Amino acid sequence: MQSMSAPTLQLDIESFLAPLRGAGPLTVAVMVSSVDGRATIAGRVGELTGEADQRVLLGAREAAAAVIVGASTVAAEGYDRLLDDEARARRQAHGMTSEPELVSVSRSGPPPAALMADLRERHPDALLVCEGGPRLLGAMISERLIDQLVLGIAPLLVGDDSQKRLLELEQPLGVELELLDLARSDDHLFLRYGIAR
Repeated sequence: MQSMSAPTLQLDIESFLAPLRGAGPLTVAVMVSSVDGRATIAGRVGELTGEADQRVLLGAREAAAAVIVGASTVAAEGYDRLLDDEARARRQAHGMTSEPELVSVSRSGPPPAALMADLRERHPDALLVCEGGPRLLGAMISERLIDQLVLGIAPLLVGDDSQKRLLELEQPLGVELELLDLARSDDHLFLRYGIAR
């Protein structure tokens, strides 16, 4: 993949997220990992996240028509409510539903390609956000269903091979990424990549 322009260092999270709003039909994965690529600590993502990471995640959700999440991630992390009252009010003021549609993906359900075709039919010009987990992200990227990856890097080295990696997939991928934007908040780094299709 040949880069069209140099990536921009954004000075705040709002500027970093701005290209996702009103970008038309775009499917973006939003994930966090440690510096050594682990997506969980003790089976959950909680210890990897910080205040800035939550702003990125919630900002992407606020702009999305739908949030796609693996069923095991929903069970492990809890998805009772996607947005707070202020974000819900902002969405409604822009003519959107109070929350994005939550789509839980299981192994027994439709395959990712069929699910995404259905979602894109219902939301033809909207932002769709995939929050993983690692197995769903692997399937979505291997089937070329993701346009961009927003990756938060937590300032931790986890080790522990029992913890999930950012992307869980048995076959090789070889997918090229193009760095579009980056932002920093304290010791957390945020990268937005375009994904070759």
